[in-house]
Amino acid sequence: MSHAYVPAFTLEPPKPVAEARPAHNPNTPNFINDIAAGKVELPTIPRVVQQLMAALRDPDVDTRTIAQGLAKDPVLSAKVLRLANSSFFGGQRSMASIDAAVSMIGMQALNRLIVACGVSSSFGKIPGIELPAFWRDALVAATAANKLASRLGADPEEAYICGLLHATGHLILCQTYPDIADFVLTGYAPVRGAELAAIERDNFGTDHPTVGAIWVETIGFPQAVADTIRNEAQPAAGAASPLDLALRGACGLALAVAQNHEAAVAWAALPPAVKALYAGADGQHDAAFEKLYEALQETEPEI
Repeated sequence: MSHAYVPAFTLEPPKPVAEARPAHNPNTPNFINDIAAGKVELPTIPRVVQQLMAALRDPDVDTRTIAQGLAKDPVLSAKVLRLANSSFFGGQRSMASIDAAVSMIGMQALNRLIVACGVSSSFGKIPGIELPAFWRDALVAATAANKLASRLGADPEEAYICGLLHATGHLILCQTYPDIADFVLTGYAPVRGAELAAIERDNFGTDHPTVGAIWVETIGFPQAVADTIRNEAQPAAGAASPLDLALRGACGLALAVAQNHEAAVAWAALPPAVKALYAGADGQHDAAFEKLYEALQETEPEI
Protein backbone atom coordinates (compact mmCIF):
# COMPACT_ATOMS: atom_id res chain seq x y z
CA MET A 1 0.00 0.00 0.00
CA SER A 2 1.59 3.29 -1.10
CA HIS A 3 0.09 5.80 1.36
CA ALA A 4 0.73 8.47 -1.27
CA TYR A 5 -1.22 11.70 -1.14
CA VAL A 6 -2.06 14.81 -3.10
CA PRO A 7 -4.03 17.65 -1.44
CA ALA A 8 -7.82 17.77 -1.71
CA PHE A 9 -7.86 20.70 -4.08
CA THR A 10 -10.65 20.03 -6.59
CA LEU A 11 -13.81 22.07 -6.43
CA GLU A 12 -17.29 21.13 -5.26
CA PRO A 13 -19.89 19.89 -5.95
CA PRO A 14 -18.23 16.64 -6.91
CA LYS A 15 -19.09 14.66 -9.98
CA PRO A 16 -18.79 10.88 -9.56
CA VAL A 17 -15.22 10.41 -10.76
CA ALA A 18 -12.60 12.08 -12.91
CA GLU A 19 -12.29 10.07 -16.11
CA ALA A 20 -9.10 9.86 -18.10
CA ARG A 21 -9.06 10.23 -21.85
CA PRO A 22 -8.45 7.06 -23.87
CA ALA A 23 -4.83 5.92 -23.79
CA HIS A 24 -2.69 7.25 -26.65
CA ASN A 25 -5.15 10.04 -27.42
CA PRO A 26 -3.54 12.00 -30.27
CA ASN A 27 -4.54 15.27 -28.57
CA THR A 28 -2.66 14.42 -25.36
CA PRO A 29 0.30 16.81 -24.99
CA ASN A 30 3.81 15.68 -24.23
CA PHE A 31 4.99 17.96 -21.45
CA ILE A 32 8.63 16.89 -21.57
CA ASN A 33 8.84 17.36 -25.34
CA ASP A 34 7.07 20.73 -25.07
CA ILE A 35 9.72 21.94 -22.61
CA ALA A 36 12.54 20.74 -24.85
CA ALA A 37 10.94 22.47 -27.85
CA GLY A 38 10.52 25.72 -25.96
CA LYS A 39 6.71 25.55 -26.15
CA VAL A 40 6.41 25.41 -22.36
CA GLU A 41 8.30 27.40 -19.75
CA LEU A 42 8.48 26.29 -16.15
CA PRO A 43 7.32 28.83 -13.55
CA THR A 44 9.97 31.23 -12.28
CA ILE A 45 10.66 32.40 -8.76
CA PRO A 46 11.21 36.16 -8.28
CA ARG A 47 14.87 37.12 -8.55
CA VAL A 48 14.94 38.64 -5.06
CA VAL A 49 13.64 35.38 -3.63
CA GLN A 50 16.25 33.38 -5.55
CA GLN A 51 19.00 35.63 -4.18
CA LEU A 52 17.70 35.28 -0.64
CA MET A 53 17.42 31.51 -0.93
CA ALA A 54 21.01 31.32 -2.18
CA ALA A 55 22.23 33.62 0.62
CA LEU A 56 20.45 31.58 3.27
CA ARG A 57 22.31 28.45 2.15
CA ASP A 58 25.52 30.12 3.32
CA PRO A 59 26.04 29.16 6.98
CA ASP A 60 28.07 32.33 7.51
CA VAL A 61 25.53 34.81 6.14
CA ASP A 62 24.68 37.66 8.54
CA THR A 63 21.26 39.08 9.34
CA ARG A 64 22.08 42.49 7.84
CA THR A 65 22.71 40.94 4.41
CA ILE A 66 19.37 39.15 4.56
CA ALA A 67 17.58 42.29 5.77
CA GLN A 68 19.04 44.28 2.86
CA GLY A 69 17.76 41.65 0.45
CA LEU A 70 14.30 41.67 2.01
CA ALA A 71 14.14 45.46 1.70
CA LYS A 72 14.02 45.01 -2.09
CA ASP A 73 10.65 43.22 -1.84
CA PRO A 74 8.01 45.18 0.13
CA VAL A 75 5.47 42.35 0.07
CA LEU A 76 7.94 39.81 1.43
CA SER A 77 9.19 42.33 4.02
CA ALA A 78 5.62 42.86 5.22
CA LYS A 79 5.13 39.12 5.67
CA VAL A 80 8.37 38.85 7.65
CA LEU A 81 7.28 41.70 9.94
CA ARG A 82 3.84 40.14 10.36
CA LEU A 83 5.42 36.84 11.37
CA ALA A 84 7.78 38.56 13.82
CA ASN A 85 4.84 40.37 15.42
CA SER A 86 2.66 37.25 15.58
CA SER A 87 1.74 35.43 18.77
CA PHE A 88 4.13 32.62 17.78
CA PHE A 89 7.05 34.94 18.56
CA GLY A 90 5.43 36.55 21.56
CA GLY A 91 3.76 39.54 19.95
CA GLN A 92 4.59 41.67 22.99
CA ARG A 93 5.53 44.77 21.03
CA SER A 94 5.07 46.16 17.56
CA MET A 95 8.23 45.54 15.55
CA ALA A 96 8.89 47.72 12.51
CA SER A 97 12.56 46.99 11.85
CA ILE A 98 13.40 44.31 9.28
CA ASP A 99 16.82 43.80 10.92
CA ALA A 100 15.20 43.13 14.30
CA ALA A 101 12.55 40.90 12.74
CA VAL A 102 15.18 38.77 10.99
CA SER A 103 17.12 38.41 14.24
CA MET A 104 14.00 37.36 16.14
CA ILE A 105 12.65 34.90 13.57
CA GLY A 106 15.97 33.19 12.92
CA MET A 107 17.44 31.93 9.67
CA GLN A 108 15.66 28.58 9.62
CA ALA A 109 12.12 29.94 9.96
CA LEU A 110 12.97 32.82 7.64
CA ASN A 111 14.19 30.43 4.94
CA ARG A 112 10.94 28.47 5.13
CA LEU A 113 8.85 31.62 4.85
CA ILE A 114 10.86 32.91 1.88
CA VAL A 115 10.65 29.59 0.03
CA ALA A 116 6.90 29.32 0.66
CA CYS A 117 6.23 32.89 -0.48
CA GLY A 118 8.50 32.58 -3.50
CA VAL A 119 6.92 29.34 -4.66
CA SER A 120 3.32 30.44 -4.12
CA SER A 121 3.93 33.69 -6.02
CA SER A 122 4.77 31.63 -9.11
CA PHE A 123 1.16 30.49 -9.48
CA GLY A 124 -1.95 32.50 -10.23
CA LYS A 125 -5.53 31.30 -10.46
CA ILE A 126 -5.58 27.76 -11.84
CA PRO A 127 -8.59 25.84 -13.23
CA GLY A 128 -9.75 22.99 -11.01
CA ILE A 129 -7.68 24.02 -7.99
CA GLU A 130 -8.68 25.82 -4.82
CA LEU A 131 -5.32 27.43 -4.04
CA PRO A 132 -5.88 28.43 -0.36
CA ALA A 133 -6.76 24.83 0.49
CA PHE A 134 -3.86 23.56 -1.62
CA TRP A 135 -1.27 25.71 0.18
CA ARG A 136 -2.66 24.96 3.63
CA ASP A 137 -2.34 21.24 2.89
CA ALA A 138 1.19 21.83 1.60
CA LEU A 139 2.15 23.62 4.81
CA VAL A 140 0.65 20.84 6.93
CA ALA A 141 2.63 18.26 4.94
CA ALA A 142 5.80 20.35 5.23
CA THR A 143 5.46 20.72 8.99
CA ALA A 144 4.68 17.04 9.45
CA ALA A 145 7.60 15.95 7.26
CA ASN A 146 9.96 18.14 9.25
CA LYS A 147 8.85 16.58 12.55
CA LEU A 148 8.93 13.02 11.26
CA ALA A 149 12.37 13.50 9.73
CA SER A 150 13.89 14.16 13.14
CA ARG A 151 12.82 10.71 14.30
CA LEU A 152 13.59 8.92 11.04
CA GLY A 153 17.11 10.25 10.68
CA ALA A 154 16.37 12.34 7.58
CA ASP A 155 17.40 15.97 7.11
CA PRO A 156 14.53 18.00 8.66
CA GLU A 157 14.91 20.98 6.30
CA GLU A 158 15.01 18.80 3.19
CA ALA A 159 11.91 17.02 4.50
CA TYR A 160 10.15 20.36 4.99
CA ILE A 161 10.83 21.35 1.37
CA CYS A 162 9.63 17.94 0.15
CA GLY A 163 6.35 18.36 2.00
CA LEU A 164 5.87 21.91 0.78
CA LEU A 165 6.62 21.23 -2.88
CA HIS A 166 5.56 17.61 -3.43
CA ALA A 167 2.33 18.48 -5.27
CA THR A 168 3.48 21.58 -7.17
CA GLY A 169 3.90 19.50 -10.32
CA HIS A 170 0.12 19.32 -10.52
CA LEU A 171 -0.13 23.11 -10.33
CA ILE A 172 2.36 23.37 -13.20
CA LEU A 173 0.46 20.92 -15.37
CA CYS A 174 -2.87 22.64 -14.76
CA GLN A 175 -1.37 26.08 -15.32
CA THR A 176 0.31 24.93 -18.54
CA TYR A 177 -2.74 23.20 -20.00
CA PRO A 178 -5.72 25.05 -18.45
CA ASP A 179 -8.34 23.75 -20.90
CA ILE A 180 -7.41 20.14 -20.17
CA ALA A 181 -7.31 20.83 -16.42
CA ASP A 182 -10.73 22.45 -16.48
CA PHE A 183 -12.25 19.56 -18.44
CA VAL A 184 -10.63 16.78 -16.43
CA LEU A 185 -10.67 18.18 -12.88
CA THR A 186 -13.14 21.00 -12.29
CA GLY A 187 -16.17 19.76 -10.42
CA TYR A 188 -14.97 16.21 -9.91
CA ALA A 189 -14.39 14.53 -6.58
CA PRO A 190 -10.72 14.62 -5.52
CA VAL A 191 -8.32 11.89 -6.52
CA ARG A 192 -4.87 11.46 -5.03
CA GLY A 193 -1.49 9.86 -5.36
CA ALA A 194 -1.14 7.07 -7.89
CA GLU A 195 -4.73 7.46 -9.10
CA LEU A 196 -4.22 11.14 -9.89
CA ALA A 197 -0.84 10.43 -11.48
CA ALA A 198 -2.46 7.90 -13.84
CA ILE A 199 -5.12 10.42 -14.89
CA GLU A 200 -2.42 13.04 -15.43
CA ARG A 201 -0.36 10.74 -17.63
CA ASP A 202 -3.38 10.00 -19.84
CA ASN A 203 -4.38 13.66 -20.13
CA PHE A 204 -1.17 15.69 -19.79
CA GLY A 205 1.41 13.18 -21.04
CA THR A 206 3.20 13.04 -17.67
CA ASP A 207 2.40 13.19 -13.94
CA HIS A 208 2.81 15.61 -11.05
CA PRO A 209 5.73 13.82 -9.29
CA THR A 210 7.79 13.89 -12.49
CA VAL A 211 7.03 17.53 -13.23
CA GLY A 212 7.52 18.58 -9.63
CA ALA A 213 10.92 16.91 -9.50
CA ILE A 214 12.02 18.63 -12.71
CA TRP A 215 10.97 22.02 -11.36
CA VAL A 216 12.65 21.47 -7.99
CA GLU A 217 15.88 20.64 -9.82
CA THR A 218 15.68 23.81 -11.94
CA ILE A 219 15.27 26.10 -8.93
CA GLY A 220 18.31 24.67 -7.20
CA PHE A 221 17.08 22.42 -4.40
CA PRO A 222 19.13 19.34 -3.39
CA GLN A 223 18.90 16.29 -5.62
CA ALA A 224 17.59 14.25 -2.69
CA VAL A 225 14.54 16.51 -2.54
CA ALA A 226 13.85 16.10 -6.26
CA ASP A 227 14.27 12.32 -6.09
CA THR A 228 11.93 12.02 -3.10
CA ILE A 229 9.23 14.09 -4.81
CA ARG A 230 9.64 11.99 -7.98
CA ASN A 231 8.93 8.81 -5.95
CA GLU A 232 5.96 10.23 -4.03
CA ALA A 233 3.17 8.41 -5.90
CA GLN A 234 5.09 5.18 -6.48
CA PRO A 235 4.44 2.06 -4.36
CA ALA A 236 6.60 2.16 -1.25
CA ALA A 237 9.81 0.20 -1.67
CA GLY A 238 10.98 -2.12 1.07
CA ALA A 239 14.17 -0.09 1.41
CA ALA A 240 12.56 3.34 1.28
CA SER A 241 14.93 6.09 2.41
CA PRO A 242 14.24 8.05 5.61
CA LEU A 243 13.36 11.10 3.47
CA ASP A 244 10.88 9.03 1.43
CA LEU A 245 9.27 7.78 4.63
CA ALA A 246 9.09 11.28 6.07
CA LEU A 247 7.25 12.55 2.99
CA ARG A 248 4.89 9.58 2.76
CA GLY A 249 4.04 9.82 6.43
CA ALA A 250 3.57 13.59 6.20
CA CYS A 251 1.25 13.25 3.22
CA GLY A 252 -0.85 10.75 5.13
CA LEU A 253 -1.10 13.14 8.07
CA ALA A 254 -2.00 16.07 5.83
CA LEU A 255 -4.78 13.99 4.28
CA ALA A 256 -6.08 13.08 7.74
CA VAL A 257 -6.09 16.77 8.75
CA ALA A 258 -7.92 17.73 5.55
CA GLN A 259 -10.57 15.09 6.23
CA ASN A 260 -10.87 15.94 9.95
CA HIS A 261 -9.97 12.44 11.10
CA GLU A 262 -9.34 11.62 14.73
CA ALA A 263 -5.73 11.12 15.81
CA ALA A 264 -6.18 7.35 16.12
CA VAL A 265 -7.38 7.10 12.52
CA ALA A 266 -4.51 9.26 11.27
CA TRP A 267 -1.94 7.17 13.15
CA ALA A 268 -3.37 3.84 11.95
CA ALA A 269 -3.04 4.90 8.29
CA LEU A 270 0.67 5.76 8.48
CA PRO A 271 3.32 3.60 6.80
CA PRO A 272 4.37 0.89 9.30
CA ALA A 273 7.89 2.27 9.77
CA VAL A 274 6.49 5.71 10.63
CA LYS A 275 3.63 4.35 12.71
CA ALA A 276 6.10 2.46 14.89
CA LEU A 277 7.81 5.71 15.86
CA TYR A 278 4.71 6.81 17.75
CA ALA A 279 3.46 3.50 19.16
CA GLY A 280 2.78 3.24 22.86
CA ALA A 281 3.16 0.19 25.06
CA ASP A 282 -0.57 -0.50 24.63
CA GLY A 283 -0.24 -0.78 20.86
CA GLN A 284 -1.96 2.56 20.25
CA HIS A 285 -0.52 5.95 19.39
CA ASP A 286 1.42 7.69 22.14
CA ALA A 287 1.12 11.18 23.65
CA ALA A 288 3.82 12.56 21.34
CA PHE A 289 1.73 11.69 18.29
CA GLU A 290 -1.37 13.22 19.88
CA LYS A 291 0.55 16.46 20.42
CA LEU A 292 1.96 16.46 16.87
CA TYR A 293 -1.43 15.84 15.30
CA GLU A 294 -3.10 18.58 17.34
CA ALA A 295 -0.42 21.03 16.21
CA LEU A 296 -0.94 20.06 12.57
CA GLN A 297 -4.68 20.61 12.88
CA GLU A 298 -4.00 24.17 14.03
CA THR A 299 -1.73 25.03 11.10
CA GLU A 300 -2.51 28.42 9.60
CA PRO A 301 -1.37 29.47 6.11
CA GLU A 302 1.70 31.73 6.02
CA ILE A 303 1.43 32.44 2.30
